[in-house]
Amino acid sequence: MVLREVPSQVLAHSGYAMSEPKPRMCVLAATPLTIHFFLKPHIQELAKHFKVTLAFNPHNDPYTPALTLPAQELGIPISRKIAPLSDLLTVFTLCRLYAREPFDIVVTVVPKAGLLGMMASWLMRVPCRVHIFQGEVWAARRGPMRLLLKWMDTLTARLATHLLAVSLSEKSFLEKEGVVPVSKVEVLGGGSICGVDTELFQADAAIRGRVRGELAIPEQAVVCLFLGRITADKGVLDLVKAFTLSAATQPNLWLLLVGPDEEQMGDLLRQLVPKQMAYRILISGFTQNPELVLAAADFLCLPSHREGFGMVILEAAALGIPAIGTNIYGISDAIADGQTGRLVPLGDVQALAEAITRWCEYAEERVEFGAAAKKRVIEDFEQKIVVARYVEFFAELLIPKV
Repeated sequence: MVLREVPSQVLAHSGYAMSEPKPRMCVLAATPLTIHFFLKPHIQELAKHFKVTLAFNPHNDPYTPALTLPAQELGIPISRKIAPLSDLLTVFTLCRLYAREPFDIVVTVVPKAGLLGMMASWLMRVPCRVHIFQGEVWAARRGPMRLLLKWMDTLTARLATHLLAVSLSEKSFLEKEGVVPVSKVEVLGGGSICGVDTELFQADAAIRGRVRGELAIPEQAVVCLFLGRITADKGVLDLVKAFTLSAATQPNLWLLLVGPDEEQMGDLLRQLVPKQMAYRILISGFTQNPELVLAAADFLCLPSHREGFGMVILEAAALGIPAIGTNIYGISDAIADGQTGRLVPLGDVQALAEAITRWCEYAEERVEFGAAAKKRVIEDFEQKIVVARYVEFFAELLIPKV
């Protein structure tokens, strides 16, 4: 695919000459970690054409590295959990911000930021209101809480002028559930929110050996890696249970879990593992260098209960590392079953254990799938291509301003 200078061309055709003030964009997220993981390349490119303001709660995920982006940063008192009084305060705070700063576009990601951001921008009549769906919390819930969370997403969709989903299967799910009107939500290209920087995520035997040495993982070990938020809805309980089943017959199998332990699950997960194999499960915290951790793995496992796309699967693929994941929307887009990885039924610990055992015993298949995964990422999910699609999308929203 040939990349063209899309943003500047679109802005020029939209009536925004280079000498005119840049249009104003506000990107709202609940936590800086969302921006760090998914939006940094977008902001760097968008800042060339927009005056960008990033609004988030800096007290959420305080371990996040400094963003150091060409954008104004504003602290917003937005909480992750439902908190009616606090949420109402956040809406008022955003309304004041939107009154003070006449934004042309407000972009929200993650459910809470989406609801509050769309409410405030609708009240203040911001002309372009874009929400990016990236995995629905209620998809893995049951009962009244599912209905409430689903209604919140439905309201977000009604208040937005434009909607994006990060995968085709997520788009279908949202439409089927009646959350979004059919044809209102778009998926750019083949999906994903930011693609993969294939120059950063590259296989390196020296790094593999060094990281394994630092973690005291034997060279001959077969390492199953989980990389992400250590929470129940990411399927880590299922993964540890499956590991204990597989490890009983696979003495070289090791499990490495890396990511922020948001629900303090570390002790519980360790208790699930028999003492004689406890040394083969390692639980680490947040890493600023996921590419280094991935280099130490033989395959990735993401048995998530909900997922927008499963970006870590693409990052692993860029290193030639295949993945096992649950057959749910989002992950089914990231893994081509039987070609770049394996999909297993949601919550089926036995099937997950069998898939892990298979890749302990059939290294040739791992290598074959990993090569196919790498080829797919390079062709369809290179970061420059994906980011260009998003920048073009945002820029074209200014065309009516001619």
